[in-house]
Order: sequence, then C-alpha cells, then structure tokens
Amino acid sequence: MDSLEPQRADPALLAARPRAKASGAQIDLALAPANRGVAFALLKSLRLHQWAKNLLVFVPLVLGGKILSGEAWSACVLGFIAFGLLASATYLVNDLRDLPFDRLHWSKCARPLANGDLPTAVALAAIPLGVFASLIIAASVDRGAAMVLLVYAALTLTYSFRLKRVPMVDVFALAVLFTLRIVFGIFLAKVAVSPWLLVFSMFLFMSLSLAKRHTEVGRTGARGREHVNGRGYVAKDGPLLLGLGVSTAVGAVLIMVLYLVNEAFSATFYKSPTVLWAVPAILFLWLSHVWLLAGRDQLDDDPVHFALTDRTSLCCGFLMAAAFVGAWQL
Repeated sequence: MDSLEPQRADPALLAARPRAKASGAQIDLALAPANRGVAFALLKSLRLHQWAKNLLVFVPLVLGGKILSGEAWSACVLGFIAFGLLASATYLVNDLRDLPFDRLHWSKCARPLANGDLPTAVALAAIPLGVFASLIIAASVDRGAAMVLLVYAALTLTYSFRLKRVPMVDVFALAVLFTLRIVFGIFLAKVAVSPWLLVFSMFLFMSLSLAKRHTEVGRTGARGREHVNGRGYVAKDGPLLLGLGVSTAVGAVLIMVLYLVNEAFSATFYKSPTVLWAVPAILFLWLSHVWLLAGRDQLDDDPVHFALTDRTSLCCGFLMAAAFVGAWQL
C-alpha cells in the first residue's frame, strides 16, 4: 500500500512556517492556506470540467420534442447534477487505483493524488458522500434513472479495476458508459427509446475512445517504451487503433444518416427536417479533424478538454446544435 500514499511535505518547510498567538494559543498561520490547498486539490480531483460529458442527459429531451417542457428540463437538470456527483466519485476511485501508473505518466502525474496535493484519506471520505448524494437526487426524480446510475457505477468500477487493462474491451466499455448517459436522459425526460440514437452513440464514443488510446500508444512509442502504463496496449498497436477509430467514425456518420431517415424526418415537432442534413456533414468534418490531429500526435489525451478548448470542435458543435434548432423553429 506504500505506493498509494501521497508524497509528504518536507518537515523542514513545515517547521519554518510562521506562527502567531491569538487568545493565548499558538496558531499556525500556514494552516489556512494548507486547508485551502487541500480543498482546491479535491475540487481539481473531482474534474468538474468532465461534467461536460453529462450534457448528454439533455440529448433525449431535445431530440424527443420536449424542449418546451419545464418538467422535463427540471428533471434533466437534477439528473445532470446527480450524474456529475457520481462520476466525480468514480474519478477519485480511478485515481486511487491508478496512483502508481499516474506518477509515471507524462500528464497524469500532475493529478492531485499522484503529486501528493490530496491526501488519500480525504479522497476516501469524499467517495461515499458523492455516491450517496447522487443516488438520493436521482431517486427523487425517477427510480428508473436511479437504477441506471447503479448500473453506471458498477460498470465504471469494473472498468477501473479490470476492464481498462483489457485491450479493445476498454474502449467498448467507455462507449457504453457514455451511452448510459443518454439512457439516463431518456428516463429523466420520459421519451421513447431510440435504438438508432443509442447505436450512433456507441459508434461515436468508440471512435473517440480509440483516438484517446491511439494518442497514448503513439506517445508511449515516441518515448522509447513498449508497453503503455496501466493499459494492455503496446506501441505496435497504433495502426490497428487508427484503422478501427476511423472506421467507427465513418460508421457513426452513416448511423446518423439512418437515424435522420428512419426517425427524425418523421417526427412531427420538426417544422423543417431537411435542415438536419447538415448534421452528418458537420459530424464527418469534425471526426475527420479529430483523427487528423490524432495521426499528427497533436490531439490532447483528454478528449473532453480538447473538445472544450479546440475552436474547430466548438464551432462544429455549435453548428450541429443550430441545425437541430433550425429544423425545429424554421
């Protein structure tokens, strides 16, 4: 268990901290900044920027024609918070599990648990609090939604402890975890299940997960290493990951077209459904952009951070959202 312990502060530095007296007792003036440092480290470990993934819970509300339903919006907002709390708790579990590997990683070594900013005791206390709060919020909205959260928690823990080290199974599991967010949104918004939408989600997020692995494999090989730390991949897997990633990206575009033809165009709430033809075209350009950068080793190994900071990705996301709004309003 020694490898799971955070790095300790230098005793000499601790001894050098200034002290003052108040009400007859000594007070360590560095305690307040240190406590704030732990709080900030915990906040950073919760990866609030990753909550952007949970915007997927709103997709069924929009595509199901309930965009004007206040009840559906309220349920989805609460669901968004519940999913975020659960996901943050599982990130802490994942970071605790991967401490030895993260300390050897070129970017993950900066995570608060890996660099010693966050004590493991604090992380262990925060995990059950997050899970409990998440389930309480979800159950208050819909019991079926709470069951989806339990399935997500079980799968993500299985992923953290085992599946992430099994090649190909790991990217499939990640795609399922993303798709469960859409299933969660279906329960929250109380709309009909769309098989085409769920299959599209699987192909899209398998492609993005493969892009993440391709980046990790490529950078591992560039550093002269054979095996990716904490993963089941080796440097020679790069071409296979590239081929599978591009093919699943093309599959996602094709399935989006089939979704439009078989479901979206027949939906009565779209006034101008032909506007939706812009979506697969923009999707193709965006996925091509992702894989172009992946092939050049210019892709951030955190896909969410990449999507939130890359101008092309933000522009494509805005245009696809505008296409759905235009089809609904025009």
